[in-house]
Amino acid sequence: MMALSFKMILIFLTNTLSTPTCCSYLRFSSTVHAQKQTLNAIVMKSTLSLTSALAFCILFSSCIKSLDVTVSQTNPISGSWYISDASTYDSYGWYSFDAGTPGVFTFYDNGNAQYSDDYGTMQGNWHMDLVSTGYYNSNGVFQTDTHNNFQFQVSDGYGNNIDLYFDDISFAGNNQFIATYYDGKNIQRFTFTRY
Repeated sequence: MMALSFKMILIFLTNTLSTPTCCSYLRFSSTVHAQKQTLNAIVMKSTLSLTSALAFCILFSSCIKSLDVTVSQTNPISGSWYISDASTYDSYGWYSFDAGTPGVFTFYDNGNAQYSDDYGTMQGNWHMDLVSTGYYNSNGVFQTDTHNNFQFQVSDGYGNNIDLYFDDISFAGNNQFIATYYDGKNIQRFTFTRY
């Protein structure tokens, strides 16, 4: 009896599947299913593209570095600086050397100065004067026109100090200045870059 009912089910299915209505339904059903899959793929690709674009924008917008620098209208030297290059000039050319001051110099409008590094902070003052004396410019060429000299002194009160004098100081825009000093034998050039 069991074999007969199984055989009857097979015959019923065969007859049912061979009718045009069922085949039309299957074709329609498979077409709708394919369209649904295509639509799902498009939506997924769009969502993935939108998500990728959004992630890309967030990732790279966080890498944008902005630098807000307030430059004094009174003194272009006001602000924080570090020595980005120190070199000396002799009869053979320019040679870089370690200035021994890896910290940050801060020059205030009121003439106060500060130097900070890993060892602490030193306080002092600075001044710049307009003079008409001979000097060597940042290219090592002797000049006799009007120019600015520059001097600053800072100390920590424990016997540690920095006392620098420069024959000439020239600005390269708002973010860099070059100071030179002639010691009677060699020219020293210090490039300060805004911190």
